[in-house]
Amino acid sequence: MGERAGKDFWMYSITLKPETDTPEKLAEYAQAYGVGPGWLFLTGSPADIHELREGLGYYDPWEPDYGTDLNQHLGFLLMGNEPYGWWGTVPATAAPSQIVNLINWIEPGARGRR
Repeated sequence: MGERAGKDFWMYSITLKPETDTPEKLAEYAQAYGVGPGWLFLTGSPADIHELREGLGYYDPWEPDYGTDLNQHLGFLLMGNEPYGWWGTVPATAAPSQIVNLINWIEPGARGRR
């Protein structure tokens, strides 16, 4: 998938610790793990991170801190093809082949193809 990153799909990792995860720290993390083009690490104010997570569906009105407890955080990859309205999610710990299958599933013209 390497050559497709940053062209056919983009990845965004959103911090759950915006108070400590500065842009500089996230850049160091990305460099340490050899992150390539098409993958950005996002931080901001706690309010902005909350609004972003809520907009992406990572929100439970009965449990405002849903998904933010680092001891219980499952880590999901939310994938979408916004113009087509195609969305899917997979645990971040899923087998790479499952993640690739979902990316391919939401690609225009290939929905459902494996």
